[in-house]
Amino acid sequence: MSVQNVNISPLIIGLTGGIASGKSEASQYFKKLNIPVIDSDVIVKKLWESNEEMITKVEKHFGFSIRSFDDRKKLSHLIFHNSKEREALNQLVHPYVFEEIENLKKNYCDQKFIVIDMPLLIEVGYQELCDIILVVYVSLETQISRLIKRDHIDRSEALSRIHSQLLLEEKIKHADLILDNNESKENLYQQIDAFIRGIQNEKQ
Repeated sequence: MSVQNVNISPLIIGLTGGIASGKSEASQYFKKLNIPVIDSDVIVKKLWESNEEMITKVEKHFGFSIRSFDDRKKLSHLIFHNSKEREALNQLVHPYVFEEIENLKKNYCDQKFIVIDMPLLIEVGYQELCDIILVVYVSLETQISRLIKRDHIDRSEALSRIHSQLLLEEKIKHADLILDNNESKENLYQQIDAFIRGIQNEKQ
C-alpha cells in the first residue's frame, strides 16, 4: 500500500524570557537559521500605530489620551508600578495580538518551525497555543546588572521592572527547555543549535 504525502503543520515554538535575559538575542539567532519568527513586540507597536479600536478601548479604561510618545511613556510608568492596571492592559491588548499572530502564521504553513517571540507568553496564556516552550534564563543578579547597564537605571528601578513580569524562576516551571544565558552568546547559540538538531532528528 502506498503512503500519500501528508501536509504537516509547523511546530509552534514559544520563546520567552524576562527583561534583559537575552530573549531577543535568541530570537535573532533563530532568524539567522532562517526559521520564521513572529515578534509580539513588533505586533504591539503596529497596533498602537494603527488599531483605532484597541487604542480607544485602552483610553476609555485609563481615562487619558494615548497618542503620543509621552502618553505611552505615562502608561508604561503606570503599569510598571500597578499590577492590577497591568493585567487590565494585557486583557485589552492581547486579544488583538493573538489575532494578528494567527494571521501571520498562515504565511508560514510550509515551514517546519515557527517561533513566537513573546515576553508575556506565560502571563497571557499563549503557551497553550504552542507545541514547545523555550525560556531564556539568567540569574536574578545577572538580569539586574544587564538591565542597569542597558537602560542606565538604578537597582531599585531595575527590580521594579523585573517584578512587573512573572519572575524567571516561575517561567521556567512552564518550560520544555531552558536556554541558559548566564554565559556567552556563543554558548546560547550552541544550545539553540542542539535543540534544533534534536527536534529535526525526532521528525525523521
